[in-house]
Amino acid sequence: MQNNPLATLPVKHLQAAVAIREQIESLEKELSRIIVGRSFPKTAASAKESRFSAARTAKISATAKTRRAKVKEPKPVASKSKQASARGQLKERIIGALMEAGKPGVTIKDMSEKLGTSYGNISVWFHTTAKGVKEVKKVAPGRFAWMS
Repeated sequence: MQNNPLATLPVKHLQAAVAIREQIESLEKELSRIIVGRSFPKTAASAKESRFSAARTAKISATAKTRRAKVKEPKPVASKSKQASARGQLKERIIGALMEAGKPGVTIKDMSEKLGTSYGNISVWFHTTAKGVKEVKKVAPGRFAWMS
């Protein structure tokens, strides 16, 4: 028993199949010759290489290097002592204004105008930092005093 379908074909049909196959091969060769003789556009990789001139590529590279150098450049960082003193200055200025106001105290709005600091900064300071300062007391809504 044979499983090959060609084994059951008559010789005439096999010869016709061989002739058709030879025609297909000759047509493929002819097509190949036509294609090879013709110039085709460059591949994507080679098109990318020749997109810019050498001078243009060098200029782009130099610009990119400059940009990266600026990004990597270390920024001057304020030392912790400077940061602490800036916060300490606000604290000292607020405490000074509270002492100056006496027992009636001062409103946040008046203090922000007097110190030249935003209302929000003063308000946040009273609701966070001032809670750790025993002498600062809230005497009315939005009004604080120094009680020593």
